[in-house]
Amino acid sequence: MSHTLLLQNAKLFSPMHGLHDKVVEILVKNGLIEAVGEGLGMAASELIDCEGAYVSAGWLDAFGVCPDPGEPWKESLQSYADAAQQGGFVQVAALCGSAPKPDNESVIAQVLQVGSNLRAEILPIGYATIQGDAKEMSEVHEMHRAGAVAFTDGIRCSASVGLRYKIMQYTQSLSLNYLHFPYQKALAPDGKIHEGMVNASLGMKGIPSIAETVELLADIEIAKYLKTPLRVMGISCSESVSLIRAAKKEGLKIYAAVPVMNLLYTDEALLDFDENFKLLPPLRSENDRKSLLLGLLDGTLDAVVSNHHPEDIESKKVEFDYSAWGANTLAQVFPMMCKAFENETAENWLPLLYRGSRTFLGLPEHDIYVGAEASFTIFSIDGSYSAIEDQNKSKAYNLPSPNAILKGCVLGTIRKGCYMKNDD
Repeated sequence: MSHTLLLQNAKLFSPMHGLHDKVVEILVKNGLIEAVGEGLGMAASELIDCEGAYVSAGWLDAFGVCPDPGEPWKESLQSYADAAQQGGFVQVAALCGSAPKPDNESVIAQVLQVGSNLRAEILPIGYATIQGDAKEMSEVHEMHRAGAVAFTDGIRCSASVGLRYKIMQYTQSLSLNYLHFPYQKALAPDGKIHEGMVNASLGMKGIPSIAETVELLADIEIAKYLKTPLRVMGISCSESVSLIRAAKKEGLKIYAAVPVMNLLYTDEALLDFDENFKLLPPLRSENDRKSLLLGLLDGTLDAVVSNHHPEDIESKKVEFDYSAWGANTLAQVFPMMCKAFENETAENWLPLLYRGSRTFLGLPEHDIYVGAEASFTIFSIDGSYSAIEDQNKSKAYNLPSPNAILKGCVLGTIRKGCYMKNDD
């Protein structure tokens, strides 16, 4: 028996669609879009009133970390997916697993099997090196066949230039996606926050921008030599934006992603030693923050990622030097972006959530048209989101600004024709 679903009073957000910004009805039949139009007046087995809300193609988060399998008390695959759906994501690409680590096909297959049936679909990312230690290449081809969407060293280890060359050459030959986080730890072995006025005033060792740019420069030169696309994540400083802009002008296919926290906050958030703002890449200066925003608006940068790194209280609520890196961000990406881009129209930045992220991962574009899979995010730019711990579906302790009320809220998602309301 066929199942039909009708979205009514939906304000369509699809700048390339002729009905963009119009109030429409969307008919879904057996998981596919059957019709989009004004006043369709069709019957359906399930009605959804979207009064006052926008509907766009379903959002995708292109990078985050989940410690399950291994440490489900910090974040399980289910709680990760629940928090992602709460944040409006229908799919999330994530590096999942701490014990065992995702460096082999069995872990990838396990994550894919579990993650395909949750409130948001988890697309597994595999380690490009064994144990993610950046010393020896892992079984990349086997993991790809098992369902890995991309490969990375993660954010705490960076493979040597020689090993990166080998990885990029190998993944190019198989048309696979390697995501590199440009960070040379040797230039900041004890660094905790951005190197600038704040770290000097606090007497803390800093992480200079050159720790990022020296690795990015090497990546660009390797990609030019191999004539291969380059995908870099964790871009955080103005110098990197300039390097990427210049490389694109030269014709290099380079795709770059920015963590959402770096769009809204600067290193001044660390003046009171709040461990939930201890991040990699680090929060940098106001000039860096503005450069990232401009880079996203002018097309130099391609995507915004949650960079979700869940931790428990034992790992975070300790002396700042020993506190784990990362923040619980999945449910807050959209309201953070609403705040960061508050002086821009949504058409200038919201497609980053569904088009930019897919471009970054090399996935086919997805939008709202007849015959496409019914994958939607229902949201309000004028609504409000309250970052209260007991309302956040992530298990993680490390929630930044837990008492903040931000503009912008997600009302629900639809994936494969199934409606998930956010107060469920």
